[in-house]
Amino acid sequence: MKKYIAIPVVLLALAVFFGAFYIVPTNEHAVVTQFGKIVRVHSTPGVHVKIPFLDVVYSYPKWLQEHDSPPVESVLGDKRNVAFDTFLLYKIDDPATFHTIIGTQETLGQRIDDVIFGSIRVVAGLYTYDDILSGKREEIIAQTLNRVKVQAQTMGIEVVLSAIRNFTLPEQNIQAIYSNMKSERVRIAQRILSAGTAEANRITAEADRKAQELISSAVKKNQTLRGEGDKEAQIIISDAMGNAYTLYEQMKAVEFFQKGIQENTVFVVDPKEGLLKYLKGYQNDASEK
Repeated sequence: MKKYIAIPVVLLALAVFFGAFYIVPTNEHAVVTQFGKIVRVHSTPGVHVKIPFLDVVYSYPKWLQEHDSPPVESVLGDKRNVAFDTFLLYKIDDPATFHTIIGTQETLGQRIDDVIFGSIRVVAGLYTYDDILSGKREEIIAQTLNRVKVQAQTMGIEVVLSAIRNFTLPEQNIQAIYSNMKSERVRIAQRILSAGTAEANRITAEADRKAQELISSAVKKNQTLRGEGDKEAQIIISDAMGNAYTLYEQMKAVEFFQKGIQENTVFVVDPKEGLLKYLKGYQNDASEK
C-alpha cells in the first residue's frame, strides 16, 4: 500500500523539480509554446500546469511602459529639416501577436522606432515650419499618434500616448533662418526708410507749392494795389493839371490886359469867347460889389 502512495508523491516531486507548474503574476501575460507554436495564452493570474521539456513559457509585462526614441530629422513641406524628439507610452494587449511578431523587448524598441520615424516623416511632409510656430503643433502630434496607434496594433501593443517633446532645427538651418530673418529686417527697414523719404519729399513739395501760391497771391495783390494807386494818382494829377491850366490861362489873360493894352487900342473880339470872357466876369464881379 505504501508503495502505491509513494509513486504519486515521487511523480509530484519530479513534476515540481522539472517545472511542471508555472505561476502567472497579476501584472504579466504568459504565452506557452510547443516546438515554437503557441498552444496557450494566459492573461489572468494563477498557477498552471505545463508539460516538462515540451512546453516553453514566455512572460510579457502588462504594465504601462515608456519608450524614448532618439531624435529623428525629417523634411517639412517647405523643405526645411527639423529634428523631432519623441517618446511614447504603451502596453502589450495581445501577447500572442506580440510574441509572434516581436518576441523580445530589444526587437520591440527597434520596431517602435521604425513606426515612429515613418509616421513622423509622413506627417511632417504635410506641414511647414511656420505651421509649427503658428499653433499647429498639437495637430501634428495628434496625426502622428493616430498613425503610430494603427501600426502598433499589428504588433500586439496598444499605444496610450505618443508625444513630441520638442522641435529643433539643425545648426545649418538655424544659421539659415537667422540670415533670412536678418535679411527680412533689413528689407523692412529699407522699405520704411523709402516710405519716409517719399513722404518727406511729398511734404516738402507741398510746402513749396503752397509757398509759391502765397508769394504769387501776394505779388498779384500788390500789383493790383499798385495799379489802383497809379490810377488814382493819374486821376489826381489830371484834375490838378486841369485846374492848373485854367489858372494859368487866367494869369496870362491878366498879364495881357496889364501890359498888352495901350491907349486908344481897338479890339475886335467875340463877347462870349476869348479874353473878353475874363473881363466880363470881372465886370460882373465889380458891379455886384
